[in-house]
Amino acid sequence: MRWVLGLLVAAVAAVIGATIWVGARTFEGTVVANPYDAAARFDAERHHAAALGWRLSLDGAALHVGAAPLRFALADRTGAPLGGAAAQVRISRPGTARLDRAAPAREEGGGRYAADLAFPEPGLWDVTVAASRDGERLSFERRVQVER
Repeated sequence: MRWVLGLLVAAVAAVIGATIWVGARTFEGTVVANPYDAAARFDAERHHAAALGWRLSLDGAALHVGAAPLRFALADRTGAPLGGAAAQVRISRPGTARLDRAAPAREEGGGRYAADLAFPEPGLWDVTVAASRDGERLSFERRVQVER
């Protein structure tokens, strides 16, 4: 009976050790250095976005593994196409920086833009589009489901 108990304790210790080893190897560091400042910036950007009235729509056909380019459209407060903007697109996985990628977007006309980015694997992704025009700058963030 003692050897069964000893075996059980050794198994639990091995599981704990493996958990610590995996956690130490996959930890990527601090997510947000100053959470208060980050929250204040987020709130200011949200108010600026509401005042500016720009809107973003992502092309759903581009939300598949390997589908490139990533296409989107920008519109102003009235829904009219927002042309002439400079835009940068970034894709990332929630919780890791391992697959982060970024690319500039090119204008295709009529408020439509495209960035040469492809999703390497399915699942949840964060898409960030930073657009600027006429001295105004706005960042859009969308969490999307990428299909195989």
